[in-house]
Amino acid sequence: MRKFFTLAFWDYAGERALKTAVQALFGAGAIGGALFDLDVAQIASIAGGTVLASLATSLMFYKGDGTDNPNDVSVGV
Repeated sequence: MRKFFTLAFWDYAGERALKTAVQALFGAGAIGGALFDLDVAQIASIAGGTVLASLATSLMFYKGDGTDNPNDVSVGV
């Protein structure tokens, strides 16, 4: 449980959530705006929902042993 109160976890979860938000904004804006005539509030709502889903995924699957960070080259050395 302590692993969720570390800077490493929030760095991991925050980066994941930010990437997800950008992907959702792009997808909803480009595709949803063109095909379904979504407005800015609807697009932001979609992005917000995906950020919450991303944070929930981080909480469920974060291991806390460094193997979650693909950019960490020190793991396994």
